[in-house]
Amino acid sequence: MWLQRNQERDLRSLLSRIEAASGPTNALVAELLDRACPRLQGASRPNHSVQRLVEAEAWVDLGFWLIGWELPDWVIHRLSCDDQRWNCAICVRGLAINWIEDVAEFQHDNPALAIFGALALAQLRKTQGPTPSNVTPFRRTGTRHVSRDAER
Repeated sequence: MWLQRNQERDLRSLLSRIEAASGPTNALVAELLDRACPRLQGASRPNHSVQRLVEAEAWVDLGFWLIGWELPDWVIHRLSCDDQRWNCAICVRGLAINWIEDVAEFQHDNPALAIFGALALAQLRKTQGPTPSNVTPFRRTGTRHVSRDAER
């Protein structure tokens, strides 16, 4: 429970920093990678794709890549600009979007920060409880179960 509260606090702090930033910085991206990317942190070796994107300051591409890596069953539902404000909405792939819980949506003046914010918000929702998913458990097909009554 303590780890979960710390994770929530860290993600909320990250969301506040993203909201207050005018644009991506190396320090903010490092914080995003540290706090909102547990799968990347758990990788046994550094990911060269991430390193190249950070070195090139390809922030939008980095955001797309991180969503695909960290949230493999989520997709970008919408990335749009309205009145100079970018809106990024991500949701679980293949689910009909009927509820606000199905979408992580973040707005910012900078498109990369809108994407980073949506990623951090989705990770925050995951720490707060189960999120919708289209991942089904593995089930064997073709195996027949015989009841004990049928065996007699």
